[in-house]
Amino acid sequence: MGAMATTTEVVASRLDRVSRAPSDVLRLVVASAALLAVVVLGSIFDEAIIGFVADLLRGLDALPSWLVTALVASGQVLGVVLLTIALVAALVRWEVRLLGAAILGGCAAMLLFAVLQPLVDEVDPRVTTLNESYTLVEPDRIPSAAGLAAVVGVVTVAAPWVPRRWRQAAWAFVLIEAAIHFLGDVVGFDTVLALLAGWVAGAAVVVALGAPSRRPSGEAVAAGLDAVGVPLARLEQASLDARGSTPYFGTGADGSGLFVKALGDDERSADLLFRAYRRLQPRDLGDEKAFSTLRRAVEHEALVALFARTVGVRTPPVVAVATAEPNGYVLAYEAIAGRSLDRVDPDKVTDGVLGAVWDQLTLLRSHRIAHRDLRLANVLLADDGDAWLIDFGFSELAASDVLLSTDLAEMLASSTTKVGVDRAVAAGRAAVGPEVLATARERLRLPMLSGATRTAMKSEPGLLDELRTALSPT
Repeated sequence: MGAMATTTEVVASRLDRVSRAPSDVLRLVVASAALLAVVVLGSIFDEAIIGFVADLLRGLDALPSWLVTALVASGQVLGVVLLTIALVAALVRWEVRLLGAAILGGCAAMLLFAVLQPLVDEVDPRVTTLNESYTLVEPDRIPSAAGLAAVVGVVTVAAPWVPRRWRQAAWAFVLIEAAIHFLGDVVGFDTVLALLAGWVAGAAVVVALGAPSRRPSGEAVAAGLDAVGVPLARLEQASLDARGSTPYFGTGADGSGLFVKALGDDERSADLLFRAYRRLQPRDLGDEKAFSTLRRAVEHEALVALFARTVGVRTPPVVAVATAEPNGYVLAYEAIAGRSLDRVDPDKVTDGVLGAVWDQLTLLRSHRIAHRDLRLANVLLADDGDAWLIDFGFSELAASDVLLSTDLAEMLASSTTKVGVDRAVAAGRAAVGPEVLATARERLRLPMLSGATRTAMKSEPGLLDELRTALSPT
């Protein structure tokens, strides 16, 4: 695999060594929500919750004092060993940016914990019995709650910079320190509050200062395709509107042309944030739940593309699905010679071209396939004049009427920005009839359209209202 990948000519922009990624923003949002929930619950229901937890853990008081003491002491020893290894590794690597960010993360975590801790009133019952004479230091001092928050902040900042094994060891250290603090101290919110305060502070530092890029490189994409039997002679990054992925044009070892999409953790996180934003909209956008993993999302796109092609829709054949380090996936399609409609001059978008596009949309509707992203960038005008639909990454099978009407609305709105209201509406009515087309009227609202179409509509004030008026009953 490696030998073939090194023979691929890769033409792509170099990945930024440090970048700000959607996955970091998503982590900060989740951590902040969890911390806010704990602070609110702790300030309002502190006595009830801590009393319940203390009763739940009451069986721990049966543990002999020597066993609890041994566990705490062992944890302290192991924690010191792991901390020493981490310090040595940091000095050997001497990443100034990482060291500075880690220090900032630790200090920010301690400050955030100090601010929030007084908001949580504690009853502080004790469950376990500990003989502090046989521990290295008093458990409520090492690790203290503030110290635990600092450790979590440092680990959160450092995690994107180090290999997986180091990350696992670091989080094991965090769990050990949390267990020591929990076993050796009174029952309270301090442990959970420290963990979450450290997570939030560390995540905020990563968002502010950035972290190493986690996007698959061109070399990783080529290696992934080679591993599944699709060796490339050349791979060139494409300057296209490809939401949620990094697009490439590839040339196979046999000379065949390929269109390649690379997706990584960043795209997955961006999609989750996008779906969360859409769920906050006051109108029903018809979104399904996000897929559990990036792998499932990629497999779903391949499935819909294959099914659409099976029922006769002109969409490029799927050639391969592959993995690409780090934690990315690749979709390869046969390349179609042509240009997307957003790059075609308006005078080249004839009534025949509009009719061909609507024929494809009608075919999708007849099999209840919702494309859900029918902006001009996803409609390809081939050199031979045929219209092709691409990018089924947001599509749904067995789609609801709402989603099918949204497809009509998107096609009407996007084509209107290119050819005007009259021609766009006339093409739609000729394809699906006036009654069916009229179902798109209530979906012709900016929040329900793609970002590219919204931008185009905003550049021509009144155009969307004119389009909605054209669909009104006469």
